[in-house]
Amino acid sequence: MSSLIEVEVKVRIDHPEGISQKLKEAGGVLLGSSRQDDTYLNAPHRDYARTDEALRIRSTPNGAEITYKGPKLEGMGAKAREEMNIPIDDPALFIRLFSALGFTPTAQVEKVREEWSYKGTKVSLDRVAGLGTYAEIEVITGKGDCDNALKKIDLVKKDLNITGEHIPESYLELLLATAK
Repeated sequence: MSSLIEVEVKVRIDHPEGISQKLKEAGGVLLGSSRQDDTYLNAPHRDYARTDEALRIRSTPNGAEITYKGPKLEGMGAKAREEMNIPIDDPALFIRLFSALGFTPTAQVEKVREEWSYKGTKVSLDRVAGLGTYAEIEVITGKGDCDNALKKIDLVKKDLNITGEHIPESYLELLLATAK
């Protein structure tokens, strides 16, 4: 089984409504909006902040999942990393299970996300508590096709007039940096 790679660009934005309107006019498909509550856990056998990994339990009104994100791949021009997602029924039970195994809940990230499908990408407009508003454009691809994923992302950024500096840090990293 080959690994899937999430290639993502994140940009801070001021007016998500304008991007939503452009997506609608350009034929984007609204996938929905939801509140997402993410609990991040750190492992007892290694520090994910040092290894650049993440273990997250995400709860939404429509369900929950456990996500493992591997270290960021270097030299990509975007955030790219292996990602595995497993649907679960009871997030609180899994947090208790991981805690019993020595994992430590380290942070909560709360956001409201509006998701669109557009030209082979997923565009997310996120209002993140304590951080602000961001646009994320992502493509899930095989390890050997990251360059094409970046080209798709660049085209979508141009189509939607999303400008600004790419932010390689995760919301978790941004929140932890503001807490210092």
